[in-house]
Amino acid sequence: MTLHTITQSIRTRITLWHLGVLVLTLGAYVLSTQMFLWHQLTLELKTNLQEEAEEVAKLFLKLAPDGHFVWRGHQEDTKQKYWIAVSHLDGVLIYRNFTQTDFNLPPTSLIAADQTRTFYTLHLADNRKLMMMQEVRKIEGVDVVIRVGRTTEHVSGEMGHLFLIQILFFPLVLLLAWAGGYFMAGRVLSPLQKIIARMKTISANRLHERLPVENADDELGNLSLTFNHLLGKLDHSFKQMQQFTGDASHELRTPLAAMHSVGEMALRTPMGVNEYQETIASMLEEVDKMSRLVSDLLALARSDSDMVKPVLEKLELGRVIEEETARLAVLAEEKNQQLSVEIKQSCPVCLDRNIFRQAFANILYNAIQYSPEAATIQILVDKAEDNCFVNIVDSGPGIALDHQKRIFDRFYRVDKVRSRDTGGSGLGLAIAKLAVKIHGGHIELTSTAGKGSAFRICLPEQQQGKCPSSFSVTEAEIS
Repeated sequence: MTLHTITQSIRTRITLWHLGVLVLTLGAYVLSTQMFLWHQLTLELKTNLQEEAEEVAKLFLKLAPDGHFVWRGHQEDTKQKYWIAVSHLDGVLIYRNFTQTDFNLPPTSLIAADQTRTFYTLHLADNRKLMMMQEVRKIEGVDVVIRVGRTTEHVSGEMGHLFLIQILFFPLVLLLAWAGGYFMAGRVLSPLQKIIARMKTISANRLHERLPVENADDELGNLSLTFNHLLGKLDHSFKQMQQFTGDASHELRTPLAAMHSVGEMALRTPMGVNEYQETIASMLEEVDKMSRLVSDLLALARSDSDMVKPVLEKLELGRVIEEETARLAVLAEEKNQQLSVEIKQSCPVCLDRNIFRQAFANILYNAIQYSPEAATIQILVDKAEDNCFVNIVDSGPGIALDHQKRIFDRFYRVDKVRSRDTGGSGLGLAIAKLAVKIHGGHIELTSTAGKGSAFRICLPEQQQGKCPSSFSVTEAEIS
């Protein structure tokens, strides 16, 4: 495993993001603690300077009878860590516990007469910093300037000590965070690894298997459910494809076998011209069946691959039905049947004329095929609310309830032998369903065994505006 592969893994990237956020958080923590400690130590230092100035004023300064201040204490009486200087307002020095060479005090400011307290920083000769407090105090009626200072070494020392502890602790925290983050990322992503491992074992012949769902409420559980849904659709599609291939092969094998038998018989047995013509006619009949079957298969294949692009135009549904019924009337005349067309209301719809004609023709052809001699097939065009519909009612044998659920499946026949004898392949209603779905509609079936069938084609009415480029059709509607 290369470094590039490692850094591209989700587990490593999650851990690195976790570490990055932690580094920023720790950096902000170190900065904030240093600033807070500096503020607290500085505040404490200022308080100590004020207390020391108070102590100097009360304990160590006394006004002598001659009007001069005298220092009552000794240098050792004061804490050596403080730098003390006392002077008059005019700058005349009263006392100090350091030499002039240590540093130069700034001139006494006239602002001191306001008895304001000020703080400022001085730099010593050895580059140390000294925080000085200057204030004016009235001692026995005389104003004096008291200056008390202390170096900031202890402030820098404590801040440096804390910073050292933080820096030494920092790598340990990062190491623990890396280990913990990597471990937790692995725990969180372990279901994903299981999903990957399981998906690798699922092949085309094992599409019935499903992924385990540990927690349907989290993202990985939702991912497993999505994969299971996808596997279900793939399994359904593969089964449909296998069934489609098997049924298509079987349907093609039957006319091919018939042609082969007729051809062999013609070759083995000497026949006259009329008999040869009958043989050729029989073979052409089988070729015609094969041609219709191939055309139907091609139509379904084009629909499954989204190659069907309807050209929709606004048409009067009743007029389209009348034209198509007149075209198929010759088939009904062969059985002495009547096609009764009733247009109750005008109903504009968006249609691809050729595609819709195929759907209507397939349903009407079945009605003619399965209705008895001299029967009447009723065709009604009407509308309700925003939908137009075409009712096709025959007086055929009807369809039992257990067959109605599968009547629109490909290659499904209620009576397989009779369907083959009449040239049916079991694809007509499947094609009709797809053709109607392409127009945003659906087909309903009402039938009772022995009492005929009623097919209803429902389409959306288009009163105003232009036709859309296409209607939205989901995969669930097509299958």
